[in-house]
Amino acid sequence: MSIMTVTGKVSKDTLGWVLPHEHAFIDLRKLVPAPIGIAQQKLAGEQVNIRNLGKLMRNPYAVLDNAVIDEEDVVRDELLKFKRAGGKTFVDLTLRDIGRDPVLLAGLARELELNIIAGCGYYVRGSHPPDMDAYTVESIAEELLHEIHYGIDGTTIKAGVIGEIGTSEIIDPNERKALVAAAIVQKETGLGLHVHTDLYSTNGYEIVDLLTENGAAAEKICINHIDVDIRMAYIKDLLNLGVYVEFDNFGKEFYADKRDRSVLRGMFARDIDRVRAIKQLIDWGFLQQILVSTDVCLKTCLHRYGGWGFDHMITNIIPMMEDVGITPEQIETLMCHNPATFMDDGKQ
Repeated sequence: MSIMTVTGKVSKDTLGWVLPHEHAFIDLRKLVPAPIGIAQQKLAGEQVNIRNLGKLMRNPYAVLDNAVIDEEDVVRDELLKFKRAGGKTFVDLTLRDIGRDPVLLAGLARELELNIIAGCGYYVRGSHPPDMDAYTVESIAEELLHEIHYGIDGTTIKAGVIGEIGTSEIIDPNERKALVAAAIVQKETGLGLHVHTDLYSTNGYEIVDLLTENGAAAEKICINHIDVDIRMAYIKDLLNLGVYVEFDNFGKEFYADKRDRSVLRGMFARDIDRVRAIKQLIDWGFLQQILVSTDVCLKTCLHRYGGWGFDHMITNIIPMMEDVGITPEQIETLMCHNPATFMDDGKQ
């Protein structure tokens, strides 16, 4: 049983400690609404620094620089901290038009001797190419299959996971096409399929229905970002459909001020709330359907800019899990066995 990394196939059993949803490099600036007013425009033009960190805890996109991670030396150092903490496998779900760079990923994988796995597909509507209306389900599926079997963006570096496919609060017709295409590709390849959902809605029901109706296996679907505004009844419903859910915002603990009318709008749960929710789900019998990660997509998530970094799960969250009674064996299932099973294509 194997998994495709950016440097070739590896055995499912060799992945070790996994971050199943991350972004080494990313550029979300085109998705950030334009600031209104002179003061907001001035703040948006600053660089992330100690003087504006407080504001970024209320509106992480108030400084546009926070929406891009593109410093190779910084990323190398952050990944090295993950490795030194015991991490071995890093899943990069950055897609085209928001900063995907398979060559950079492959170079870092070789230099740091990490497993790095790249995603494929289309993110939310605002990142779609201008001619997306002309794309068909068939053409999108063909593109994804090419990236899985032959290589991404003209390289021979292959995708090893599908997603994160983007959806909005109200799923756009082009997002729907991308989902259907992803379902077709999942059925053909056996790969895991990540879906980005709106952080404050419950459209996971609709997404799971659409994907399974088009051939995707429920046990290969992961509904992302269910840990921003934690609704246990909703999460339990999804798990009862047979899919994975992902607690992937560890390290993000803030309240997004709705008055800013930015990308985010409301609360982000605390890490301890996430851990307690996971403990409850384990007690309900869902241990093998949970993925955990940090979804680093802002400068302020990195050590260099005041955050917890890619090693946060291992360095800080594992002890927190142990404090609430999650056993070492259960933690290993969450961070090693579950992501390996989810991504395994079932082929030699």
